Amino acid sequence: MRKLTGFWGLVTAYWVSSRWAEAWALTIVVFGLTTLLSKASVWVATSSADFLAALANFHRAEAGVDPAEVLLMAAAALVGIYAARACGVALRHFLSSTLHRRARAWLVGRFDAAILADERIAFDLMSDRSETARGARLPDAIDQRLDECSIGLYGGLIGLTMGLWGAVTSVWFVSAAILERSQPVQQLDRWGASANAWIEAEFGPGLAARIDLVPGDYGTALLVAGLILLYVPAITWIAWRLGRIIERLKLQRQRRDGAWRGELGGLLHRVGQIAASRGERAQRRINTRLYGALDRTWSRQNGLGAGMMLFTDLYNFLSHRMLAYLPALPAFMAGHMSFKTFAASSELTAGLIGDLSWFINVMPEIATLRANAGRLTELAAAVERVRARQDFYAETGISRFERSRDAKDALVEIGGLALCHRGHDARPFVEVQRLRLGRGDRIYLRGANGSGKSSILKAVAGLWPYGEGRVALAGGARMFFAGQEPDLPERMSLKTLVCYPDPAEKHADLVVARVLFRAGLQDFVTEMHHDLYHGKTWRTVFSGGQKQRLVLARILLMRPDILLLDEATSALDVNASVDFHDALCEELPKTAVIAVLHGETLPYDPDGRPFYTAVLDIAQGVGRVRPVMPPSLAAARHAAE
Repeated sequence: MRKLTGFWGLVTAYWVSSRWAEAWALTIVVFGLTTLLSKASVWVATSSADFLAALANFHRAEAGVDPAEVLLMAAAALVGIYAARACGVALRHFLSSTLHRRARAWLVGRFDAAILADERIAFDLMSDRSETARGARLPDAIDQRLDECSIGLYGGLIGLTMGLWGAVTSVWFVSAAILERSQPVQQLDRWGASANAWIEAEFGPGLAARIDLVPGDYGTALLVAGLILLYVPAITWIAWRLGRIIERLKLQRQRRDGAWRGELGGLLHRVGQIAASRGERAQRRINTRLYGALDRTWSRQNGLGAGMMLFTDLYNFLSHRMLAYLPALPAFMAGHMSFKTFAASSELTAGLIGDLSWFINVMPEIATLRANAGRLTELAAAVERVRARQDFYAETGISRFERSRDAKDALVEIGGLALCHRGHDARPFVEVQRLRLGRGDRIYLRGANGSGKSSILKAVAGLWPYGEGRVALAGGARMFFAGQEPDLPERMSLKTLVCYPDPAEKHADLVVARVLFRAGLQDFVTEMHHDLYHGKTWRTVFSGGQKQRLVLARILLMRPDILLLDEATSALDVNASVDFHDALCEELPKTAVIAVLHGETLPYDPDGRPFYTAVLDIAQGVGRVRPVMPPSLAAARHAAE
């Protein structure tokens, strides 16, 4: 991923990757076809001139020459050459599109693997939306960057590279054809002779004998070169200045489009809440504001794009319909050049100007390429930054955690844990000096709202960024974190959701069916292999309590060594919560459990024994472990009943 943080590293990455053979094979074939097509453009220009000359001489044909036959032969040659060239263009398009498709698949795969390299990369990339003096601290609209920018990057790169190579080869072939058809220009010859005489008079005959400034047969070619040297650089400079403005507007539009589209994505995940809270008017105001900023940028971009189009059209008209005829015109008017040669020379001059104007014509595409590359290099740089997790969070606060897998004779050991919020001067809001859990130990966290109970769970799971202290887990111990709202991806069958994040093939149907029964979801077992239930996704089918039962099924299937429950039974009634804990007690007696409970009522088994054996009481920012006292006889009888 480090290679992708710079422009050149990004655009060349596919060609130096493990798939370099595929990349270069397609590239070489595409370049070979481009070279052949550049030569074909010369053949098209000359055959077009032959056809025009046949038309012009139709009524002035030489004796014994059938003008209709000459015209038909010229037309057939033009059509045949053009058709062959069109077939070559189509083949090149297919191969270049294949190269584009495979390069994009490789690039998206690289970003996908980097963002999902562990459970924290994507989480950290979305952790901070603040702005700095240099812009956003972390990239916005990651989905847009991977979708639109990856398409535009290699598509633009391949197209521009083909265009550049085609221009270079075409300039070579066209220049050779122009030199071959060049004719003398009397005025240039007179100026050259005068210059020779001046050199001889000023510097002597020795130097004059070695320098001859009379162009002779290269007169029209010299005029073509002079026209290009005066005309193309000036126009290119104007196009370059316009292109820089287009690039800035393109980048600004991508950012604002990403913000608007991100808000739409969030809206579609909140449709139930919006409907319940009647929040459509507030959401509409947000959407209108975000799209208004996008629309204003788009308006400026459209105005500049129209100006660039006008500039390009005028430039192409002058190049192909006016200026291209000037270099060969003196020789033609002086009678040194036939109309056929004049037409061919003019066509070739127009082609040469067009080839040398490649940079002008593709300036919007270059601006788009640079904007797309900039968006992707920003994302790659952000991925690299968040990989060094503690260094990344140390930029904005205290992050001095010591995490290890060397807990001795325990599953979880915590020492000197102090959690705080963002800011280098932030004070700890909760501290735990010592906590140790072995197999079968179960502890719950108790404290006021906002006291830091969930934050301690996140610190054990490695999800809390700010603070310090030691968190050690047993080597090889498997952890499961269950929150209030479970992760239920769409486009998955019920079995796949139960097995998540494992692949469904890893677990037998009977095993999955058993845990669904034990979790109280037996009514859905027959639909286990379906992605939809009565046309709806499982996330919209299940109630809050059923979602938490699904999490219980996952826990029973995964059989973790360490289980973290963050109000994982908040949507269940008292009896269902007891059944949830009873299933854990029966199925996972050796699992260490740390939990934040919903409400004040502790779960007891039917015999009146508490499920949790200890409590971490948080008072005045300090957590202390205390044993859970046995219930009174009346409480035990009530629990049993």
